Amino acid sequence: MRFRDFLKTLKEEKELVEVTEPVSWNVEVGAIGARSIELGGPALHFTNIKDYPGMSLVTGLYASYSDHYPHKKKAWYRLFRAMGRTKEFTYEGMQALFAEALDMKGIKGVEVTKGPCKEVIRRGDEVNLFELPFPKIHEVDGGRYITLATVICRDPETGYVCWSNERAMIKDRNTLVVNIRPWSPLNEILPKYEGMRKPMPAAIALGTPSTVPIGVSIAERGYYKELSPEAIAGYLDRTPIELIRAETSDLLVPADAEVIIEGEFVPGARELEGPYPGHWRLEPPSPQPVMKVTAITRRKDPIIPFDVGGIKHCDSMTLEAIGESFKVYRTLNTWWWGTRVARWVYLPIGYRMGICIVSGMTLYPGFEYHYGAIVTGCTNFCDKILLVDDSLGAEELARVMQDLIQKASPVHAFHFSKPDAHVAPYSAKYPRALKTGRSGRLIINATFDPTWPPELIPTRVSFETSFPKDIQEKVIKEWHELGFTEPAERRLISR
Repeated sequence: MRFRDFLKTLKEEKELVEVTEPVSWNVEVGAIGARSIELGGPALHFTNIKDYPGMSLVTGLYASYSDHYPHKKKAWYRLFRAMGRTKEFTYEGMQALFAEALDMKGIKGVEVTKGPCKEVIRRGDEVNLFELPFPKIHEVDGGRYITLATVICRDPETGYVCWSNERAMIKDRNTLVVNIRPWSPLNEILPKYEGMRKPMPAAIALGTPSTVPIGVSIAERGYYKELSPEAIAGYLDRTPIELIRAETSDLLVPADAEVIIEGEFVPGARELEGPYPGHWRLEPPSPQPVMKVTAITRRKDPIIPFDVGGIKHCDSMTLEAIGESFKVYRTLNTWWWGTRVARWVYLPIGYRMGICIVSGMTLYPGFEYHYGAIVTGCTNFCDKILLVDDSLGAEELARVMQDLIQKASPVHAFHFSKPDAHVAPYSAKYPRALKTGRSGRLIINATFDPTWPPELIPTRVSFETSFPKDIQEKVIKEWHELGFTEPAERRLISR
């Protein structure tokens, strides 16, 4: 849905609160946003930014609730609403929808000639990044930052248009230093321009339709060559993304965006970006590509989204977790000749994506080694894999941990690789891995032995397994009549 419609939807459902008190773009908005996310609070729309009348900032639009314990709303509720789905939608349904978007080849965007992002146009000497309230988010930041942003460029060899979620530090009024993550497709495209000693035309979009950051997170996991991000985003939204021609290049950008920043990456140019709190640690300053800004187009009263990086469950961490989790899910489910072996896959945000949980079929004795090899072969986010039965839902990690405790025998269930079997994951903080860049991996099998007869498998004690189906249906149907205000949802537990 359109960005402002998304904000309106969240506000109506009390998932977004407007902060009308004067606040500073300098660290204060970041501190308030971080505290709200840590406490499982709403998204925040700061409508009174000091020094920037008529402009506003918003954060927490995709931030998830804690994924360890049950909440009044599901951990990924705002993601579901961004895709126009209802509270009945599930995590498993979301991963299946992503797969469907790829299989159905998405819905391609449509080009238009007018759009809100062209209400104000600044070109050449008129460009001034400080004209907009881009915040300094954390005290340690190397400068003011543009976050929750989509970088758009074109592969000079294939013509493919790449969209990727990146952050950028403002160096001066018309210069950005763009942090390119290790897994970003920009690492493949930018060197092609630099090899030709040509600048790379690019655009940065902020405040895009609500499914764009989600579609980009899926596509940049290696699917960008298979299907364009805007086509995935269109499928998730069930309507094509409207695109409009940029001012200084032939790139197409989201017409409904709040702000579009156009420019060129200078071939070979590098400047220090950071420090900045990343998903796993405070990232020190590092040399990153430089983008010279040639034009800024925007709405008259832009609402600029930003991300409180490094805070668990923040926007960027939520988007990375669902994107990387889907990559593993898709890989597992296409490995066995199209057999859907994984019910769901999740790299928990609450654990900073340091472990991969797979709910799947127990195919045969020793299946865990094959699962482990596939998982560690397609993600560098973690070196620990936990396998659980496909009778368990993804809604509460507390139940997953219960299975770990009750089913994973210290003698038979923990499988360690050789010490240097795999490159250390991004989440590694242990001294040896930091020193050598190498790490082993651990596979934990918390499933029942597939050779056991059904009568030996104990029944889980829960609402779903301890009461007759007719009583369960009656309780759920009459839940509100009994005086309760929150939904009485049944969880995915069959044994």
